Amino acid sequence: MLRRLLPIAASVAISCLCGFFPASSRQWKPTPDALARDYATITDARANGELVVLMWIVPRMVQPTATGAAAATAMAQKYVMLVVVRGRLDKATGSMSFDDIDSLDAKDQSGKALTAVSRNDLPPNSTAMVAALEAVFRQSMGAMGKGMKMFIFEGANIDSCKKGQLSVPFGSETYTWDTPFPGCDQKS
Repeated sequence: MLRRLLPIAASVAISCLCGFFPASSRQWKPTPDALARDYATITDARANGELVVLMWIVPRMVQPTATGAAAATAMAQKYVMLVVVRGRLDKATGSMSFDDIDSLDAKDQSGKALTAVSRNDLPPNSTAMVAALEAVFRQSMGAMGKGMKMFIFEGANIDSCKKGQLSVPFGSETYTWDTPFPGCDQKS
């Protein structure tokens, strides 16, 4: 099953990677999918070389022509899938170290905490997809990919293309996404 889902995870990961690094310029003629990818990723470069990156994997990020796109889209619609990484630059050596993040909280627009979903409680296809996606991040992004951690929440009241908000308190900051995402109301 993991082999079958690896192409789906690779497609989602490649789409996601485009949003992980801040660009110094704006996109030219961005597609609705590119707008969603950019908005889904929050990059917080802090003082003293600390970096926090959060990404909400939303249905709009799934390439519709990818193998298994329907399954990946369904998973992103059913669950709130968040990827987080926090690292620190060692100024003496120029190397980055990344925290092992044990837990993450997420809240809806009314401030109600979302219910975390254990990997053991996910359907087998979803478990395999998460494992494949994490493997692609680790292999394609090196040390940063190894520092990335994915958290899954029940997403019944959260939709990236409907009015609302998702907030994530993390590392003395509260990161937010207002919805609908840019690109949701546009036809691709």
